[in-house]
Amino acid sequence: MINIFPKNRLFLFWNIGKNVYEKQDCYSNIVEKYSNYYTYLYGNSYLFTRENIHLMKKFYLCFPIFYKKMEKITWDQYRLILSFTDKDERYFYYYLSMLFETDYSEMIELIENDYYYRI
Repeated sequence: MINIFPKNRLFLFWNIGKNVYEKQDCYSNIVEKYSNYYTYLYGNSYLFTRENIHLMKKFYLCFPIFYKKMEKITWDQYRLILSFTDKDERYFYYYLSMLFETDYSEMIELIENDYYYRI
């Protein structure tokens, strides 16, 4: 099977979020349009659901500058991080996972053990 995704999938998601944010005033139903387009283009409907497109927009808004080290964390970990409404808590788990290079299961354990509230 040929992999048609760019090497950096995370950068693609960040750019989709950026485009959705920048063009939200120009088009109606921009999230649905992007969802349909990228599902058609890549054929992975689970990655480009409306919920994920909204998360990609939030990803761009929370991390407006993309840099190479952001690739240390997977998209699933970013999904966990973006689920927090408290900005400080979100960045705490982000920096913690960057510092210790945690995987998804370790990150869930950190969150379940409320490390943010222990400090």
